[in-house]
Amino acid sequence: MQRTLVVYESRYGSTRVVAKTIALILGPAVHCVVDEFKTEYQDFDFVVLGSPIYRGDVDPKIRGFINENRDWLSEKPVALFCTCIDRKGGIENLKTLEKLFGNNIVSKDTIGGRLKLNNLDLEDYKTLESFLKQADLPFEDMDFFSMEEVIEYSLELKNLKEDLVKRLDPSKLRVYVEDFLLSHNTCTLATSFKNRVRATPLEYFYSDGFIYILTEGGEKFANLIMNQNVSLAIHDPYNGMASLAGMQITGKCDIIQKSSSEYWDIIDLKGINRTVIESLPVDMNIIKIGLKRVEFLYHKFRKGGWDTKQILTF
Repeated sequence: MQRTLVVYESRYGSTRVVAKTIALILGPAVHCVVDEFKTEYQDFDFVVLGSPIYRGDVDPKIRGFINENRDWLSEKPVALFCTCIDRKGGIENLKTLEKLFGNNIVSKDTIGGRLKLNNLDLEDYKTLESFLKQADLPFEDMDFFSMEEVIEYSLELKNLKEDLVKRLDPSKLRVYVEDFLLSHNTCTLATSFKNRVRATPLEYFYSDGFIYILTEGGEKFANLIMNQNVSLAIHDPYNGMASLAGMQITGKCDIIQKSSSEYWDIIDLKGINRTVIESLPVDMNIIKIGLKRVEFLYHKFRKGGWDTKQILTF
């Protein structure tokens, strides 16, 4: 799996929070300030560099880090971000950093920062007062930091990172995915609505892009009725990294009514005698899930020279 390196500097804490969040979401990853950087981190696959905008510029340690490590950084996909009050000025600063690289910058963006006057030392207080006056910004407490924005940015980077892996041909990948689905029969179905979440182990069967679940009912339907978006996990028992095999699936579900012809077509597809269903003392409900995206972590991909994690979109 691709590993992410996040190198940052942070003066009053906001950039540290962003760096830590990115590392959590893009894991496996490590985040560190410049002075904590280790030579072995040069082997990581994806690099994120972050800095606050301080005195109208990026942190000098980040600029120095880029200059000192330009040779190997220029061979990696690199994303740049800064935390700032002045977004326009932040982008201009990132553009100056971008010029230090070749064509390997895959993203550059700004994240809203914070200004707490009581946290500033005297030197910073005077410097920022002058800078904000020049930038035509008020000299007062400002808070543009949003964790939601940080998470959205981290997910954007995750998608960029996933696009860079060595891909298996989609038609071949679908064969691997369907063979795995057909060779298993138990999943964990995750459902949610507002603050209510539920994860339920269930028997399933698969056919032509759909997972079908027969169930007597339960609390999961309180979520499914309100939110058709679901996630499933299917996996082998964990016996070490060399034999990893599991998938996360996102999809959209329908509750198939017993009164519909499709209900009985699914019963036939499952190979159950209709009279058995009709004779049961309780209703059997059918959840039909159309697969949208499968994230498949499979040790056998490595043998073919592909990345261990492959993604199939239906």
